[in-house]
Amino acid sequence: MRACVRAGVVTLALAGAGVVAVGEGVLVEPIAAQMELAVMVGTVKDEAGAPLADVTFRIKDVERGREVIVKSDKSGKFYRRGLQAVEYDLTVEKEGYQPIVDRIKLTAGTDRRFDFKLARAAPAGAGEFVEGVAAFNKGDTAAAIAAFEAAVQKAPTLAEVRVNLALAYIQARRLPEAVAQLEEASRLAPDDSRIAFQLGGAYIDAKDMARAAGAFERGLAKVPSPPDAIAVEAMVALGDVYFAQGEAERAMGQYQKAVAAKPDAAGAKLGLGKVHASKGELDRALGLFREVSAAAPGTPEAAQAEAFIKALQNTKPPA
Repeated sequence: MRACVRAGVVTLALAGAGVVAVGEGVLVEPIAAQMELAVMVGTVKDEAGAPLADVTFRIKDVERGREVIVKSDKSGKFYRRGLQAVEYDLTVEKEGYQPIVDRIKLTAGTDRRFDFKLARAAPAGAGEFVEGVAAFNKGDTAAAIAAFEAAVQKAPTLAEVRVNLALAYIQARRLPEAVAQLEEASRLAPDDSRIAFQLGGAYIDAKDMARAAGAFERGLAKVPSPPDAIAVEAMVALGDVYFAQGEAERAMGQYQKAVAAKPDAAGAKLGLGKVHASKGELDRALGLFREVSAAAPGTPEAAQAEAFIKALQNTKPPA
């Protein structure tokens, strides 16, 4: 704001407001001449070129220390008129993105255009997370646990960090701690079926079949159709849990769903063979076990199938 004195009367020009308060009968200089106004205009987008709304622009007069704040609209556009033609410290910021800090100079009577791109900021704990992954892949479980624990301290609400810490705990045979981390991860990301499946697997390791069934059921309820390979594995695992609980018919239903989704699913056919054997349907069981042995040689499923074939051949009465 600048004051112009004419014949003992003070004239006030209000920057940006377009208002001039004058004494009666006094001539007033044009506003642009009094204030040397400039305009700042432009857009802000993310790295993919999508507009960013509610980005904050802090425009601070270097000499006077006055600060003006502008926000981008839903189209990523921003506009500010009525700025003095001086130097400014500019900060462009939005939560979750790396800020831009710069010094700019505006020119009177011109529109200064800026087009900004904001890059996403690395989340807290990202460095420790990367260290943990590298250590885990090298087989240094202790170092992986230390790094993931540090990452959890910095980013306690990121489910993926807790999942990786749980996997490291499992590697170190610290099962109760692994289960606790997966339970919290599942709470943080209730719609993530893969976390539910990992939690179900941890419950199986802990021999808690009731909770394992619940975890797999929750995860499978959120799987789209057709299911992917991980979902098929979860169907087989849920069938195994049902079978361990003595629920042969429910187990068969899961195995059949898995075979329908993936006809060469060895684990599902192995499970179906076990169900038929438990019901005394030995010919059907033998046929499935032989199919698994022939189709997946050298796999754990084939080894189990061959063991079942030997056992059934020893117990089956001659025709």
